[in-house]
Amino acid sequence: MEVKPIEVKSKATRSKPTKTETTKGYPKANSVEWLQLTAGRGPKECGWVVAQLLKVMLVQAQARGIDVEIVESLAFDKMLRNQHIVIPDAYLSVLLRIESEQAQLFANEWCGTHKWQGESIYRPKHKRINWFVGVERITPVKPVEASINYQQLQRQLVFESMKSSGAGGQHVNTTNSAVRATHKPSGITVRVDTDRSQHRNKRLALERIAMLLLNAETEGASKQVNERWLQHYQVKRGSPVKTFIGQEFKEIN
Repeated sequence: MEVKPIEVKSKATRSKPTKTETTKGYPKANSVEWLQLTAGRGPKECGWVVAQLLKVMLVQAQARGIDVEIVESLAFDKMLRNQHIVIPDAYLSVLLRIESEQAQLFANEWCGTHKWQGESIYRPKHKRINWFVGVERITPVKPVEASINYQQLQRQLVFESMKSSGAGGQHVNTTNSAVRATHKPSGITVRVDTDRSQHRNKRLALERIAMLLLNAETEGASKQVNERWLQHYQVKRGSPVKTFIGQEFKEIN
């Protein structure tokens, strides 16, 4: 099964700030949520569940008018990483950025363990029928409480323009809309090609680096910044917040 990476059309290209943004263009803490979908240490079947869960979340977000952006995805199969020709059918993890007045509510509804009941699509004779994945909230950036000075942080960044290689239609590769941002003091580097607007991608890169720096400060160890994106949450089994069945991935109560 193919997983379309972005079914929801982002409203990020709006020229006027929305009412959930501050006058300086930076989002309020309660208007933005970051969620990570993860297969944990599970087999590829769990990666397939992550891909299906992603599609359900995007459809539901669209129906509620919630802006969702796939900021980062890591294919389960290593050979499918760092390429944009073949769409992965399974993901080790997916990082989502949610911006809306309903962002916190939406995140609360999805955070936790999710279970899929069904026969393996990769190993038909496998006896296991219960597969678990997790959705976890990534600590949002809170500029005031975390004392993140965005103006100072921006002066510490080096931006490089490059052609986008993600989803976005026939025009995505025609302009250098993707950006690579490097934080000179720490060496942290992020690449963002979520939007066709380079201005928007720069803003997302700024947010991500701020979040990484905040995590490093909170955890008290700068080396954990890079490890933060390499480690995947241990998925807890039992008491799932949502349960799905069959290859149609139908939710049951």
